[in-house]
Order: sequence, then structure tokens, then C-alpha cells
Amino acid sequence: MKNIQIIEKSSGHKIAEYPFLFEFYEDQSEQDFIDDAWELAMEEGLVDESCRENYDLEIIGDITPDQQSEFL
Repeated sequence: MKNIQIIEKSSGHKIAEYPFLFEFYEDQSEQDFIDDAWELAMEEGLVDESCRENYDLEIIGDITPDQQSEFL
């Protein structure tokens, strides 16, 4: 499991973080997961959908089993 973080460029603040199980979706690219995270953040009203360029979307390494329980 990995996380995708959305960070506001101007402030450096983390806006959102979403866990994804990359290993179960071999047919999807990393960009597909990033796009999915962006869609979730828009649905939750966390980002301005017309200003995607104002945000960094980053894939963060593997999550340990202890950290996984925070998202389940």
C-alpha cells in the first residue's frame, strides 16, 4: 500500500493523503492513481478543481502494517 499526498505549493501544507493498493491494479499507471486522488479531493471540496497547477501530487512509499490500520 502506498499513499498519494496532495500538497498546496504556496504554503507547503498537506491538503490530503489517500492510501492506494497499487499491487492489486497492475493495469493502472501511477498517473491513474494520482488522477483518482485528485478526483477524491475535488469531491471532498479540499482543492480548487480549476487550479490543479497549484498543488503537488506525490506518491509516498510503502505504508507499514501499523500505518495501514489508520486508513482502514
